[in-house]
Amino acid sequence: AQAKIEIFTSPTCPHCPNAKKAVEQYAKENDVKVVETSTYNQKGQKRAQQLEVRSVPTLFITSPQYPERIGFVGVPSKRQLDKMVNIALLKDQWEKKEGLLSKLKKIRIRM
Repeated sequence: AQAKIEIFTSPTCPHCPNAKKAVEQYAKENDVKVVETSTYNQKGQKRAQQLEVRSVPTLFITSPQYPERIGFVGVPSKRQLDKMVNIALLKDQWEKKEGLLSKLKKIRIRM
């Protein structure tokens, strides 16, 4: 099964192009689907509000195997993307220590 990365962006965000580039490059090298949601239009704003997105770039990583969304704010490194996707695909587990994963968090979404 495939993991999916939803990236929230805005055309006025100075960090969004780098985050989008990192996610798209990662998707090319791995079996990952990418969906970009722009907060610049009403549909994107509504989706961001539903998921309580407060800043951009924000990523959510999901997969059919993992019941929760994994959220990340900022420009991810390849290593961070690997970790999040592997957790979503149940190939890895959360770590308790600080450091690489200090920006990662489990986010429960109200439906």
